[in-house]
Amino acid sequence: MKKILLIVSLILWVNLSAQNEAANWYFGQNAGIQFDNTGNLIGSIDGGQLSTLEGCTTISDTNGNLLFYTDGTLVYNRNHQLMPNGTGLFGDPSSTQSALVVPQPGNDTFYYIFTVDTTIGGGDPDFGFNYSIVDINLDGGLGDVTSKNVNLLQDSSEKITAVLKDCASQSIWVITLASIDGTGGPFNTYHAFEVSTTGINLTSVKSTFPFPISDARGQIKVSPDGKKFASANMGSGLFLYDFDAATGIVSNQQNLSVTSFSNSPYGVEFSQNSLRLYVNSSNDANATGPPNIHQSTLTQFDLAAADIQNSQFVLDQRQLFRGSLQLAADGKIYRALSANYTTGLPFLGVIENPDAIGAAVVYTHNAVDLSPNLSTQGLPPFNNPSLTIRLISFKME
Repeated sequence: MKKILLIVSLILWVNLSAQNEAANWYFGQNAGIQFDNTGNLIGSIDGGQLSTLEGCTTISDTNGNLLFYTDGTLVYNRNHQLMPNGTGLFGDPSSTQSALVVPQPGNDTFYYIFTVDTTIGGGDPDFGFNYSIVDINLDGGLGDVTSKNVNLLQDSSEKITAVLKDCASQSIWVITLASIDGTGGPFNTYHAFEVSTTGINLTSVKSTFPFPISDARGQIKVSPDGKKFASANMGSGLFLYDFDAATGIVSNQQNLSVTSFSNSPYGVEFSQNSLRLYVNSSNDANATGPPNIHQSTLTQFDLAAADIQNSQFVLDQRQLFRGSLQLAADGKIYRALSANYTTGLPFLGVIENPDAIGAAVVYTHNAVDLSPNLSTQGLPPFNNPSLTIRLISFKME
């Protein structure tokens, strides 16, 4: 019994510590929100220096104190000042999930910033999938970027996510979508890189599928229980997979269709119980066109249903541009709101009870007031164990 109690205590301690790492969110145009140590939303916060149309990421310490944040190109410390060497990272504020911070397991000093670039609408070179390192003890504890833009894949999509491998090793899988050799599209392979106590394994675990994805835009996410994987692709559809956290392998590709005319998926997220999948899709109209040409639909799929495709339920449909979805420590899912590609809105939408099914789900539009700051299309992603307790079964002895 003592052994079982020790294991449970360890899992709870890891979860609560990691949960606080997602206590501060900076995103959009100088926008931010903050959660307390119990995971409840305090409200909006000012001071953020980001001006990003899409991707961003934030990391706090185990006590919920802000450490740093970035749009994938610029890194700001907790005083909202640029870090030394904190410019020129190879992400892009126009990339869906331009950056993700992963602490090195077993080390409270080193943080990896993984970045994915974009070529949409620009013509600039695609820098692909890279990582940089922050030593938070440098510059008087404010942090310094000590290594920058180490290349892992020459070319990649705009997608990145991370999930705990297991509680014993505390290793983390960092996953992106690219071609099988990472040299160019179309994208048909999920690459899972293991981050361990000894660093990054530069050889990825590859999961390749016959149906290629030509559109780089849209989020990927792993479910909180580490068993499902979802991929939203604006021009190539929505896919659900099985995921094996022990091996990093993605399998059993299933195409899901949003039946609304706003059927180009961009944002995707799982409920905390891992049984519901939420998709924020749009009609993919001219991105910089007037707000009245844009439509967005928020849809739920019930993953416990015998027929997942026909379980879909529309929670919200209105004049709105595309936006990310992000599960928070309070168990709610937050929706980024913008009028078009360049015009943000001063609110976030919130799915209040995402574990519920269909009509029982409560969605509140304009739920979080960000004024005078603005939401755009992105919200900061966090590696999966930052938000939930992994469900672990063991035999009582």
